[in-house]
Amino acid sequence: MNLREKFIWNISLTIAALVSIISIYNFFQVGSNANDYYDKFINEEVGTDKELEKKVSELEKNYTFRDNLAFNIFSDPADLNRVVSIEGSSRGKKRKSLWVSGIINRGGKDNIAIMNYKEQSFNVVKGDSVAGGVIIDISPTEVTFNKNDKTIKYNLSIKNTLD
Repeated sequence: MNLREKFIWNISLTIAALVSIISIYNFFQVGSNANDYYDKFINEEVGTDKELEKKVSELEKNYTFRDNLAFNIFSDPADLNRVVSIEGSSRGKKRKSLWVSGIINRGGKDNIAIMNYKEQSFNVVKGDSVAGGVIIDISPTEVTFNKNDKTIKYNLSIKNTLD
């Protein structure tokens, strides 16, 4: 072999040795990382993510609460008195009196009634005062109201009004 061929062989062997050393180092790093991940996996307890359990519990409680909500409302879509008051109409009286437009049933908790008085809407619960009287009871279908020792039961209609 001449000097030129020896030089080319030496350069080739040096490059091959460097590539082999770099490859061995990279494989060692990959193996080390894999061992670290495997050890982490082995030591991890399954099903103990407390933050996830807390979030799932909150969501279940929220959806259970929403599932228990029931909204009952008397609403006739063809009733123009809800938009325009027509003189001489018996239902035009509701704009100046107390009436129930809806009851929100919150499951086992106190119900909320939507009472309207003088073109204002009030969300009331048992014991609240509206129009100078007190709400005695709210059931899923009617509201019991007491004013001046007179008890009036409002259901989801406008039959009963307080002038």
